[in-house]
Parts: sequence; structure tokens; C-alpha cells
Amino acid sequence: MKKSTCLAVSGLTLLLLAARAWADQGQSPTLLQLYVIDGGWIVWFILVPLSLITIGLAVGYILTIRSSLLLPEMEQSQLTTLLAAGQDKRALEFLADKHSFFAGVVTAGLKHARAGRAEAIRAAEEIAEQRTVRLFRKVELLSIIGNIAPMIGLFGTVYGMIMSFQKMAQATMTQRPVEVAAGGIRTALVTTFWGLLVGIPALCVYALFRSKIEALASNVMLKAEQLLEGYEHAAAGKASLAKERE
Repeated sequence: MKKSTCLAVSGLTLLLLAARAWADQGQSPTLLQLYVIDGGWIVWFILVPLSLITIGLAVGYILTIRSSLLLPEMEQSQLTTLLAAGQDKRALEFLADKHSFFAGVVTAGLKHARAGRAEAIRAAEEIAEQRTVRLFRKVELLSIIGNIAPMIGLFGTVYGMIMSFQKMAQATMTQRPVEVAAGGIRTALVTTFWGLLVGIPALCVYALFRSKIEALASNVMLKAEQLLEGYEHAAAGKASLAKERE
């Protein structure tokens, strides 16, 4: 992952430098020139890599934070069958090699099931909260990028304006102020553009995944409570049947 990121950034840097050299030969400006190259090193080495990291994180979260992995249907159906029959030991054996969000919550509940339903639910809720916080921390990177990218863009704005005023102060009487300041102003505007372009989508994706995690955690806890309730009824039925036989 780190090697591929370094290669991508290196390749992008070479592409930008080649495009900059081509633009300096007097060719008409392209979109690459106007919206990327004119932003300077702040865009090349900070904001464009941040945009690639944001895309990579979003794709990774799409593949890992989903219902089929956190709340597998196969685990639900198997546990429903086992716990409805009151087979808590077989259920725990089945869950021993499972690592999903749902498996962890149900395992915690079953281990405390003999202490009563309330204790089982409390243990399950505790594990669910821990797993939810872990997922929140995982997507927190998007929030960090979304908050710092506009600040970096603002830094580029100030940097570009400083460049413009410096060049205007050094300009000769024959040079037009607008032409002298144009380069710095372009840098200021392009860095602001990229700061917003990276920050807004990152915060939107972060909000979407946070809502998805909350919904999945709530659904996992609901399913776990239903299973524990079914097990309690099955265990009570077994106990009453054993008393009748006595």
C-alpha cells in the first residue's frame, strides 16, 4: 500500500513537471496547467496526494464497512437455529473462529446468558459500543483530511498573495501590475480551489460512513437481543420440561 502510494505520487510529480515544462514553451494553457500546475508545490505535493488518499480510504471503507461483513446472514441463520434449540455451547463453538461485529456482540451476550437476560444484554451492549468506537476511529481519517484540506488551501491563498505583492514591489515601471501579480493570484485561487475540492467530499463521505456505522451497530444490537431473547425462552422451556419429567 505504501509502495503503491509512493509510486503514484512520484509518477504524478513527473507528469506535473513535464506538463510545466511543456507549458513554459509557449503553448496555450490547458486545464492541467490552469487547475493543477499553477497551484505550485502546495497543490502538487500536498493537496493532490490528499485527494488520492481520500479516494483510497473511501474505496477501502466501501469494501470493509458493509452489512455482509459486519452482520453476515449465514451467522444469523445458524445462530437462530442453535439458540432456538437452547444449544448455547454449540453456538459458542460456532462463533469461536468468527470475527464479525455481530459474532463479537453475540459471543459476549452468550457468555453472560446464564446470569440473566439483563446481564447478557449489558455485556453485548458493552462490546457493541467498543466495536462501534473502533469503526468511528477508523473513518476519522476522512474527517481530519476534510478539516485540514481547506486550511491548507487557505495557506496557499495567503502564500500566493504574498508572492503577488512581492513581485509587484520588485516590478519596474514598464511592467503592468496585473501581469506581474497574475502568477501569485493564480496560485492563490488554485490552492483554494483544491482545498475545497478535497475537503468537501472528504467530510461528506465521512458523514455518510458515520451514519452507516451507527445504523449497522443498531441493527447488530437488535439482532443480538432477538437471539438472546429466543435463547432465554428456549432455556426456560428446557428447564420446565426437565421439572415435569422429575
